[in-house]
Amino acid sequence: MIETQIIRQGKKPVAVIIDYKEYQKLKEIQEDYEDYIDAVKAEQSTKKWHKHEDVIKKLGL
Repeated sequence: MIETQIIRQGKKPVAVIIDYKEYQKLKEIQEDYEDYIDAVKAEQSTKKWHKHEDVIKKLGL
């Protein structure tokens, strides 16, 4: 595994080099969080919920 490295410009950190597998894990966490936020927004904006069985019947599936 590659050791994390911080790139600085003067004393200010401007970039980070991390292991690709670690990057993939972080992206997955970010995507899961975004999915969660979308689900919360959908739940808050929905006025009426329908049972899964009722939706299946209505769609004829």
